[in-house]
Amino acid sequence: MDNSPMWDSIMERIQLRPDQLPKYRRADIHFVAARDRPLNAAYDRFVHLVKLFADRDYDEARIRKECPLLVQDVLFNALLCQADKDLAQIARVLGEDPSPLEGRAQKTAHTINEKLWDEQHGIYLDFDLASGRLLQVYVAPNFVPLYAGIPDEERARRMVESLQNTGFGLSDENLTPVPSYDRYGFAFLPTQYWRGPVWVNINWFLMRGLERYGYEEQAERLRETIVSLCRDQGFYEYYDPTTGFGHGSDLFSWTAALFLDVVFED
Repeated sequence: MDNSPMWDSIMERIQLRPDQLPKYRRADIHFVAARDRPLNAAYDRFVHLVKLFADRDYDEARIRKECPLLVQDVLFNALLCQADKDLAQIARVLGEDPSPLEGRAQKTAHTINEKLWDEQHGIYLDFDLASGRLLQVYVAPNFVPLYAGIPDEERARRMVESLQNTGFGLSDENLTPVPSYDRYGFAFLPTQYWRGPVWVNINWFLMRGLERYGYEEQAERLRETIVSLCRDQGFYEYYDPTTGFGHGSDLFSWTAALFLDVVFED
């Protein structure tokens, strides 16, 4: 989620001097409109972090001592949890012992519930290890624990309520759901990468999560969204939630792959 507003407060902590910035040349804006991509200031910090990792030989222990970007991320850990469940099922089919994988999935789910749940807003939030607090930024990927079956029924209900009654617009006929960032958020930009556009991959995770908890009507709205965006606009990288227009790469393979998954699921 390259330029997600989730990272803004962390990126602001990275004050760069000219000698800290390695030389690089952006290739992405030669193929995609620059207005749809992260700013140069963001890429300066991305490259600075890559150099920081390389200078420490990608040794995680050394990186942790100095890296300003240390986040326990909802999306990553939710997908890790589901991946372990899937591997356990594969192990079971192959006659192997699934219990270590099941145990790891349960541990991950328990920790996500204990540490990343925000009771006030009814959503999971990412945890900034440098500041020791939850990041109060509301992004669509933080609903992905639904896909992994992590919340209980009451928490799932509250998450669906948030998807429907906030700027994520699941029940708003005037908005293409679900934007990657709350459209009422301070940093919302409808066409700039992870600051507002609709991504088919996130909607696919949410669709499967809603199905898992029995919210068939809401899941169908996302299913229809995925099909209509691809049918009407093409297989774009992401889409403007206010107009439905496609942006970014126009031959994006995971958009096409998930479209196929949706239309052939029966």
